[in-house]
Amino acid sequence: MLFCFLFVSFLPPLEATSQELMKYDLFQLEGDELYWRNTYEYSGTADDLRPLVVQMLKSKFFTFNVIRNEIGYNGEIRHYAVDCKRYDRTYLNTPRMYWDGEWTGKFKVEVLPNQYRVTVYALYFEKMEQSVGYYRNEKPVKGRYIDVVTRKNKQGFRKSEFSNLELMSLSLKDNFDIKNTSEH
Repeated sequence: MLFCFLFVSFLPPLEATSQELMKYDLFQLEGDELYWRNTYEYSGTADDLRPLVVQMLKSKFFTFNVIRNEIGYNGEIRHYAVDCKRYDRTYLNTPRMYWDGEWTGKFKVEVLPNQYRVTVYALYFEKMEQSVGYYRNEKPVKGRYIDVVTRKNKQGFRKSEFSNLELMSLSLKDNFDIKNTSEH
């Protein structure tokens, strides 16, 4: 009986293990969707922050169809590109979808007192890949980001994708930061 108790006490709790697999960095798996969420701190009221958020969204070339709602803004991401050089990534150690890919998706910005929260979801990539052979024509390679970074059952992230998730997270974090608005 004592042996059984000792054996069971060394096993990790199942809830904690499954919870860790569903979240990595600022990415989180919820159902059949992958969400990236970040909260940016700002001192001031929501009314003071709203015009700065609007200016930031207008200054970005990749934000489209921005619609105001009660707590913030919704919109689409199109023609988003990850600047791999900015984050000291090399062409050899980074998948081509980050170097050459063009990303689409959706975003939501919630404007709150002293902060704003950005949620990005439905990320989709597309890149042109040259085929090998005599004609060397290009074909599009595309897909959902969740399918690339998660295991087949979508119950956790692939460990081999952690550094790429961090790259995408840093890129999104910098691009939705008011401090990085072209006006400032």
